Amino acid sequence: MTTETKCLICNGLSRELFSYELGIGDVATLLSCSTCGFAFVDSPNWLESSFTEKLHRVDVGSVDRSNIVAQFLLGTLMTSRKRRRWQLLDIGGGDGLLTRLLRDRGVDARFIDPYTTPVFNVGPEVLRSQQFDLGVMSEVALHFDDPVKSFTDALQTCESVLFTAVSPPAELTCDWWYLMPSTGQHIAFYPASAVEALAVELDVDWCSDGRFFHLLSKSKIPRSLRLLVRYRELALLAGWWWQLVDLTRRSLGRSRALTAGDQQNVESQLSRERRVP
Repeated sequence: MTTETKCLICNGLSRELFSYELGIGDVATLLSCSTCGFAFVDSPNWLESSFTEKLHRVDVGSVDRSNIVAQFLLGTLMTSRKRRRWQLLDIGGGDGLLTRLLRDRGVDARFIDPYTTPVFNVGPEVLRSQQFDLGVMSEVALHFDDPVKSFTDALQTCESVLFTAVSPPAELTCDWWYLMPSTGQHIAFYPASAVEALAVELDVDWCSDGRFFHLLSKSKIPRSLRLLVRYRELALLAGWWWQLVDLTRRSLGRSRALTAGDQQNVESQLSRERRVP
């Protein structure tokens, strides 16, 4: 029997597509909005308990993804005149690798994740009242059971939010690899039409490559940045060029990486801890 419920983004009617078994013993029911195309799992009451401090080993693409997202960010930051002063917030940063990659390349990225303790050093802690130029959600939005609220919260702290999410195919089936039923953590899937509906709901500007990278911004997105997001190959090439320049600067002893400062902070902290009786 087909059931209908309201879309989590645009409140349009959504219909049941199919159900599938999860590796954690539950059964997920996937719905699709007939208006904006947003696909989401109905009532994922297991979601909170599925997260632990340790990342699931089934996410075999996490390292490769962090490198790709870092390179994409470096490429898009090149369009900003104040790129050396930008502050980024890695929202749901997981193991901390993306934060570390960016800081090692001179970008002041900070880390926040309510579920996971980072494996890598992620630099200074985020202050409660701190504001950021850009929030980055690398494979985080697919965990949202209330995407409008989650993005609203992020945009209160960040001027813009860049998030990654593999856009679903036109015909979704239960064998789509991105469902990843082994953990039950993938519950929200965003075609470009859903990103647009989300931007309308949030009253922000937006752009997307229609496949993986999606940008929401409280201010108008510059044309140059819009082109880089839409044609991600250009952004990745620009990021590769920036890294080449950075390697050249390092060879000449002119590194702008934040690595040394982070190491000094670690040594200072360890020294203070040793002095505590």
